[in-house]
Amino acid sequence: MRFIKPIVIIVFIVGTALFVFKWASFKGSLDSVPPVIHMNSKMIEVNTNATDRDIMEGLQATDKKDGDVTAGLVIESISKFTDREKHICNVTYAVEDSDHNVTKATRRLRYRNYTHPKYYLKKPLRIETGSEDNLRDFIGATDCIEGDISRKVKILSSEFSTLSSGDSTLTAQVTNRLGDTVTLKAHVLIEDINYKSPTINLKENLAYIKKGKTFNERKYIDSVKSSSGKTIPKNRVKIRNSTVNTRKKGSYYVEYVINENKNNESVTILTVMVED
Repeated sequence: MRFIKPIVIIVFIVGTALFVFKWASFKGSLDSVPPVIHMNSKMIEVNTNATDRDIMEGLQATDKKDGDVTAGLVIESISKFTDREKHICNVTYAVEDSDHNVTKATRRLRYRNYTHPKYYLKKPLRIETGSEDNLRDFIGATDCIEGDISRKVKILSSEFSTLSSGDSTLTAQVTNRLGDTVTLKAHVLIEDINYKSPTINLKENLAYIKKGKTFNERKYIDSVKSSSGKTIPKNRVKIRNSTVNTRKKGSYYVEYVINENKNNESVTILTVMVED
């Protein structure tokens, strides 16, 4: 029995030595040098419908041990705009070698055909007195990169009531992933609605027009129907009010009205955005 303890000690020493040797050999085989990302330019220009492959054009990655690792390149992130006027942001790429060394590199990214987010209205901003309509059910937004971003629309109007007829203002805001924020201030008509009145249908409920361009209110009238569904000539529709000023950027509206008789009036509203 007195020989067991020395034997255990010898086995432990030998085992430890073998472990240290193997670990040293393994560690010596590891490559601690990260790969290198090569760029053919400091900025890339792409269209808003660019794919990841388009955004990674002109990149190559090499590693001392693995050789060409370009296939492992990924887009790690795209920042918010660093230059809003020129539509420039930063794009960061990453690549990993077989020993899990990671390299990152950043260059500027410019969107050539970028346009600001745009709002759309699912129905005219005409609300019945006493209605519990939710303004979020009226408004949506689209983005040239993200597509439909209606979920990001925030209603900022703090004082909005349908308890009495009159005019009110809808204030909404939307921001896309590039940090581009667009605010909409739109006129809302609150009134009693006679469902036996004619119906004026517009081609769109929110129209965008470039600053300085000619604006024709009547071209947005799509059709007019009586309460029984019969077609009414569009030239019977009158423009009750139009605030549109194409010389100045902003939000405006047009009110269209038609009467079958004195007590059977129908009104609808077109929201107009004049932009640069």
